[in-house]
Amino acid sequence: MNLLKYTLLRFGIMVAVFMGCIWLNIALVFSAIFAILIALALCYLLFPTLHRKAGEDLARFFSRKKKRPTEEDLNRDIEDSYVDSLQENQRLP
Repeated sequence: MNLLKYTLLRFGIMVAVFMGCIWLNIALVFSAIFAILIALALCYLLFPTLHRKAGEDLARFFSRKKKRPTEEDLNRDIEDSYVDSLQENQRLP
């Protein structure tokens, strides 16, 4: 949730700076570059706790461990392979 808050805050600042640059008749490309850089700097400097929490949320999302197979899953796989081998043996003459 902190990642969403931080992203929306950064995007809002970026839009505000971009519109301000357009209002001041700065070229479109320069307005976009200024908006991105200023939004990055302001959010990083003025909201450090939100920045840190958003980073932790993102790290937690990417560090999720894959589900380990349980003993039941392993037994099910063994039984399936056994049944498959029995069926193959019955098909051969």
